[in-house]
Order: sequence, then C-alpha cells, then structure tokens
Amino acid sequence: MKLMIKNFLAILILIFLLLNNSCDHGISPLPEQPEISGFEGTIFFVSPWPDSIRRTHLVIFKNPLLQPSDFVITNLKFISNEIPFGVQSFHFSSLDSAIIPPSPGPFEPGEYAYVAVAHQTTEQLSLARKDWFVSGVYYTNNDTTKPGVLVIQENKITRNVNIRVDFNNLPTQPPGG
Repeated sequence: MKLMIKNFLAILILIFLLLNNSCDHGISPLPEQPEISGFEGTIFFVSPWPDSIRRTHLVIFKNPLLQPSDFVITNLKFISNEIPFGVQSFHFSSLDSAIIPPSPGPFEPGEYAYVAVAHQTTEQLSLARKDWFVSGVYYTNNDTTKPGVLVIQENKITRNVNIRVDFNNLPTQPPGG
C-alpha cells in the first residue's frame, strides 16, 4: 500500500511539473515587438560591370547634392559595406553593418534627399567627390526626373527602397565630379 501511495504521489508530482513547465499563456498572442526605424531594398544591376570599378556602395545624403560643397561628411548619413563586384542584385538593410554608421541599429527618422549607388575606380575608400561616380539613383513613384526622397518614419522599416543600375546609361552626376 505504501508503495502504491509513493508511486501515485510520484506520478502526481511528475504531472504537476509537466503542466507547470509547459503552459505559459495558452493560445494568447505574443506581445508585439516594436519595430525600429530603418530601410531596406534591393539594387538591380541590369548591365555588365565595367572592369574599371574597384568598389561600389549604397550612399545616403540628408540634403540634396546641389553644389560641390554639399558632398561633405556631415551630409553623408549612410555608406553600405562594399557591394560585391559583378553581382546581379544586392539586398540591403540599414540593420546590416555599414561603414557609416559604424554599428547597425535604428536609423534616424526623417527625410533623406539623395539615395544612390556609387562606385569608385580607386582601390582605397575615398570621401573625395572626384573619386565617386553615381551608378543608380533611388526614385519615388517612377519619377526619374529627380532623385526620390527617402522617408524614414519612427518605429517603421521603409521597404522597397529599390534602385536600378545600368552602367551603360548612368544617371545625371551630382556637381563636383
């Protein structure tokens, strides 16, 4: 009889432990995780890459590039890591690592006036305007007459920041090149 009581208590304790450890909140939804501010998209390369290209990056400027003096480090808000030579497409996100800013994370909400794919023919990364050539520009609403404004909202990821690059038909270059 004692053995039956011990076995019964052991089984009862085991059932209690299993039930206690396996139940959290039933089928209630998980709490919503707030999104962080940022952007993502894809760059599509529609022509062969010229052999002269040594490095390619996505760059974002806060203010428009209307004169050579606008191409300054204080206006430059994002430089992606290097885009691999010869790829046909490249997915990017502000949550990935980048050269500027140096650590991934939320991207400051606001409006950004110039988003472009730029390449260099120099081996070393240079921030001199004369060393950069715009390969593709972000346009909004298919309006290719002027660069699109990238809008980053608080706690939202702006998606489909897509750019088309045609090395055989480069966009208008910003001043100072």
